[in-house]
Amino acid sequence: MKNLAEQYGAENLLIVFGINQPSTIRIMAQTFKNGDPGFAGPLAGIGLNIESYHILELQAHIPEEVWEKEMAIYELEIEDEAREIILSIMEETRTS
Repeated sequence: MKNLAEQYGAENLLIVFGINQPSTIRIMAQTFKNGDPGFAGPLAGIGLNIESYHILELQAHIPEEVWEKEMAIYELEIEDEAREIILSIMEETRTS
């Protein structure tokens, strides 16, 4: 991602997550925006400033038949509380 950000510019890139573990999403979103918060990986201290979204946030931009075929079953696996936490994390990361 660092090479892509350098080549195309972070403003032209977007990360889309599909995982549903809030703690993992928080770390990954922070890593791509501000650098690895644990200072353990290749992006330690290197903020790429790439915005990230969860696939759930993009549902309105995906044709309904595609969503139903590809995502509907996975969406059922996410409890309402976890969904709200995930969406909150994503919003929080983009505004920090």
